[in-house]
Amino acid sequence: MSQHALSLSSIAAKAISAVMVGWSLFAVGAFSAPLDETQTASPRIVTAGGSITEIVFALGRGDWVIATDSTSMYPKEAASLTKLGYFRQLSTEGVLAQQPTMLLGAEATGPSVALEQIAHAGVEVTTFNVDKNLSGLKRLVLDIGEKLSASDKAIALVHDIEKNVKQQKARYADKTLAFNTPIKALFVVANNDRGITVAGKNTVPQALFDTLGIVNIGALVEGYKVMSAESVLMQNPDIVIAAGHMLHGKSAKDALCTHHALAATFAGIHCLVEAMDSSISLGLSPRFHVALQRVAEHAEKAIEIKQTQNTANSRTSL
Repeated sequence: MSQHALSLSSIAAKAISAVMVGWSLFAVGAFSAPLDETQTASPRIVTAGGSITEIVFALGRGDWVIATDSTSMYPKEAASLTKLGYFRQLSTEGVLAQQPTMLLGAEATGPSVALEQIAHAGVEVTTFNVDKNLSGLKRLVLDIGEKLSASDKAIALVHDIEKNVKQQKARYADKTLAFNTPIKALFVVANNDRGITVAGKNTVPQALFDTLGIVNIGALVEGYKVMSAESVLMQNPDIVIAAGHMLHGKSAKDALCTHHALAATFAGIHCLVEAMDSSISLGLSPRFHVALQRVAEHAEKAIEIKQTQNTANSRTSL
């Protein structure tokens, strides 16, 4: 072969090589950039359970949340997001339609078959199982913070919760210093033909009462169960707190005060029935201290009545 032919062959080879390198670089530029964007993009999170949602927002990750369950109405930014139904009854199609990368749910999130299908579709599914008390709340905050790379914010939030709870405990202790008998309370979540459904042991209302040194007469049952009228009468609650979703208007309050299980109790006679937002009274909320304050203020009303009665009885005995 002539030197000229070899030269042309060499030039052709170099040209082909250059074209191949060019195409390789184009391919890298065309496909690796979106991959990097995917890897660095914020997660698309579905939250299931009001407590989970509230904590995610409190940790500054609310802009990652694309949809929530129907109980997630706080903060107001969460209320305006797409709702996927009750967190115990999520649908696979409804969740996947939001194209999430992550689902964070309360312990009871389900059904389990839906969670399995969602995970099988490539979504990272995490449910959180913690005790229904103040320690459980702090654990939940730290666990979610770790999951969302917000551990520093989670630690700061836990410190705020501890400080606020301490202040409310001290305030109530100061108010009740001269009153030695613990207040007895009942938390009602439903009132129907079956009777009164109350919050018993291992519930958030139990944790609220325990924190303030208030006796929960519903502790005779486990979880949320119907309590017999006889048991309620025998325990004679001083105050009744009802979940906000079931007590709307004065007529509903009066109906509970005159309920056959409560009418003859101290709480019924004085109609010491108070509604409380379900998001802070039934769920582990960073606003735990707000719920404590509401419970304490209601208990103080009973204490004032009892102290007035004691004073009147003392004068009569003289």
